[in-house]
Amino acid sequence: MKKFLFSIVFILLSSSTASAIYFDDDGIQQGYRGFADFSYTLGVGDWGKNHDRIGIMTSHGYQIAPQFFAGVGVGFNYYFNGHDELSSLPVFAHIRSDILADEITPYIDLRVGYSLIDVEGVYINPSVGCRFELTDDIGLNVGIGYTMQQSEFIFPGGIEKQNCGGIDFRVGIDF
Repeated sequence: MKKFLFSIVFILLSSSTASAIYFDDDGIQQGYRGFADFSYTLGVGDWGKNHDRIGIMTSHGYQIAPQFFAGVGVGFNYYFNGHDELSSLPVFAHIRSDILADEITPYIDLRVGYSLIDVEGVYINPSVGCRFELTDDIGLNVGIGYTMQQSEFIFPGGIEKQNCGGIDFRVGIDF
């Protein structure tokens, strides 16, 4: 439980609410951009099918062009299934394309990195969704994706690498 609370505090403190992007007729403009989101993941795969999870993520980077963002991020996932309680701390590179220069735009998003703590291993999370402009510098993001999380687990027969993947539903803001 202490790991869980420490991770939550770390993520919340690392996410800045400074506003540096703005939206005009040409789309999201160059400059700093941050994301903070919440996700619920339905576990699938070898091991993941019995382990749904909730998560929070934050990423920060640079809006290179109106339709292209690149940055880095960190998150915290809490896995649960009634008797196991595990956590992971993914650290990732984040790229994203907001497809249209409009107040409502579809997006494509990819996060690739490595996860630490209980579920440790390669982390890949592609997703698609829609961004809704709330103000000139804040957007609401709603998306769906797939999280591929490889990890090694110890079983009575030995150590096995398994997919802890899941279909995730994500809601968040960008600023």
